[in-house]
Amino acid sequence: MSDHTALALLRLLAEEDGQPLHRVARKLGIGVARLQYVLGTLGDDPQHEGLDLVMQLRDGQRLRLWLTRKGRRLCGVA
Repeated sequence: MSDHTALALLRLLAEEDGQPLHRVARKLGIGVARLQYVLGTLGDDPQHEGLDLVMQLRDGQRLRLWLTRKGRRLCGVA
């Protein structure tokens, strides 16, 4: 995972939390598979030993990305 991609993802969610997974991938200029890989590192799944900065929540058919409380503190978002 590139640090640039991870930082761009955190910055994007700090600006607008709750964005759909596909939209985030498009805005970052990466594929969904690559984004899922990044989320494995930044995510809240203890099975993947993620950093617990970003969580994925299903909203009907869409998977949306949100900063966790820890992620919001790191990004300086209230």
